Order: sequence, then C-alpha cells, then structure tokens
Amino acid sequence: MSERRILEGVIVVDFTRVVAGPYATRMLADMGADVIKIDPPPGLAAPGVDGTPAGEGPRRAAGSVENNLGKRSIVIDLKDPHGLQVALDLVARADVLVENFQPEVMGRFGLGYEEMHALNPRLVFASVSGFGHGNSHSHRRAFGATAHAEAGWIWTQQQAARTDAPFAPGVTVADLITGALSFAGVIAALLDRERTGLGQHVDTTLMDGQLALLNDVASGALNGQTEENWRSFRHPIHAAKDGHLTINVGTARHFGRIAEGLGHAGTEMPATGPEANALVSSWVAEHTVAEATHGLEAAGAAYGDVLTMPEAVRHPYFKERGMLVDVDDVITGTHHAVSSALFLSDTESAPTGRAPMAGEHSREVLEYLGYEADRIDGLLAGPVSQHPPIG
Repeated sequence: MSERRILEGVIVVDFTRVVAGPYATRMLADMGADVIKIDPPPGLAAPGVDGTPAGEGPRRAAGSVENNLGKRSIVIDLKDPHGLQVALDLVARADVLVENFQPEVMGRFGLGYEEMHALNPRLVFASVSGFGHGNSHSHRRAFGATAHAEAGWIWTQQQAARTDAPFAPGVTVADLITGALSFAGVIAALLDRERTGLGQHVDTTLMDGQLALLNDVASGALNGQTEENWRSFRHPIHAAKDGHLTINVGTARHFGRIAEGLGHAGTEMPATGPEANALVSSWVAEHTVAEATHGLEAAGAAYGDVLTMPEAVRHPYFKERGMLVDVDDVITGTHHAVSSALFLSDTESAPTGRAPMAGEHSREVLEYLGYEADRIDGLLAGPVSQHPPIG
C-alpha cells in the first residue's frame, strides 16, 4: 500500500480541547492533515489528563496524548493583539478551523465564522458544542454527560439493565460520536469546496450526536412507545465456568450452529427469544470459555468472549490488523496507542508522529508564516510561548 495520505497538504488550525474536538482533529491528522493546535498560555491551561501540571514548565498540549498524536502545537495568548494577529495569519492560510468553545466565544475574539469566512472564503469552519449555534439553548455549557442525560442514553441503558437508579456509562459516548461526526462533516465540506470554491460552517453538537447514535431507539419513542410499555434491547451475556460470553441467537439457522458448537446439535430452536437465550445460557454453563469458543468457532457461530480492557488490547486480532502502534513520547519514552480504524486500499491512515508538548512548535509555526527573525523573537518574548526543554 502507498504511504500517501488523502489530506496531505491540508492545513488545520485546531482550537480544541477536552475530548470531542481533539478526537476529530486526531482523525484529520491520521489522514495526513497538518494539524496546528492553538494552546493557551500556562495560566489559562487546565491540568493535563495525564497529570502533567497546568503551571509553568513543560506541559502536554490540550487534550489527551491519544487524541493529539501527529499534531503540532503553538501557545498563543489570544487576548494580546499581537498574539491574535498570529492566529488570524494562520487562519488566512488554513483549509480547516476546528473549535469546541461555547458558542460566541470565538466571535468575542474576532474569530467567529462570519469574520473568518470573510478573511478566507475557502475555509471550512467546524464548531463542536453542546447545543449548537443560533437556537434558544445555545447559551448552555455542556459536557458529554449532559447529552448522555438529556438525549436519553442514561435512561435507555438503565431500562436495559433493569436497575432501580440510572448510572453513567464508562466512556463519554456523546463526545466520541460527535467528534467522528465533526470529522465526517469536515471531509464533506472539503469535497463540496472542490465544487463551489467555498468553505462553510460545520456545526455539530453533543446533543445531536447522542440522539443520532440512538436513532433506532428514539424511533420507538417517536412512534408511540411510552415509559410504561417500553421494550428494551440488550445483548444476552452467558456465564461459563470461568468467564462470560455474549451470543446472539438470531435466526433458526444460526441457532443450529450454536447448538452444534455447544454440544447439542439437532436441538430445535425454542419458540420465543427468552426461552432460546435461557437454553443457550444453560449450555454455556457446562463449559469453560475456551471449550465454548472452540466449539462455537468450529461450528461457524457468532460469539464474543467478554474481555477486560487489558485483555482486549492484547487480542491477537488487533496486532494482526495493525490497530496498535508505538510512538515516541518526550515524557514516557514510548507511548502505546490505538491507531486509525480507517483502512483504505491505496492510502495510509495512522498516527504520523507523537503528541506535542504545549508550544513545542511555536517558533517553527512562526517561521512557516514567513515572519522575520526579529518579529519572531519579539513574539516569543511576549504573547507566543515556546515550550521549555524536558529534563
């Protein structure tokens, strides 16, 4: 396969932090885009998710190590007019801008969509927020948990688990789906730019992303289901002698494969789903996980071995597939990471390098803008910061 990347030459100015925005721009970086993070000065930075301090000294760029792989970072004080001009000069040269501030924040800096579209009509301007722009809820601050609660995800999983109280998911689902949607929107807008010559505003929200992920579930509520007659769907989990398996019964033909794999070939499929699941559960209980999976795989039945996260990342499939990658790291030496899940026949999609420290590429970016040496030195003594050395 060629090492060519689809987004080579695409410049992305990345104002994002936390999860959804960095997740989207990591996907752009994996496809070859030159993603330049705009990180805040030390006094305005939050503590790193990896525990690195927010104060003076070396610190990670905003977001997680995982979601910052392959990016560059410049620290700019946007409240300083000279610092703001650096950001404007970057945007003027960029193909894409991604931000996940509360609506109107970018506008207060003079960096809103209308201003940036006038400055650079070809710019694709992507916003990620809780409730979007231009509606009566836009003012609300939100995290992924907000969308989990108000778009029905927490209640849906409570019904499936049949618990007395709602409970939070173990991962911020709304952030991840919204980041992926933002990535898709940017790609679509770049394609449309090839037809029109113009960029546009891509407006994705945590609330919309979470509801879109639940579209099949929401369809029931939109078409007559109420809390009282709610029908939950949940994959069955069956206990083996030394672990657990998930096995969906599916069709009668697939049930036959399950019966064969678990040593009960020829058993007729029960009339109802609950009866079929109960029968399969009793069969799984007769075996160890290894015995059950060996038989099910030989019979061609679909199953899942319930693994811990440490076990899952050691699954031989991921290594063979190329889903795991080692990258250099200036603090830990090596960072073991999840690679891109996009596999294309003629182009590469994977991390292009390690995660930056905040301001690691400040001088390099200023040089890219074509500033003279005296101006660069003046900016680095003022509103732009170059990260201090490690060690």
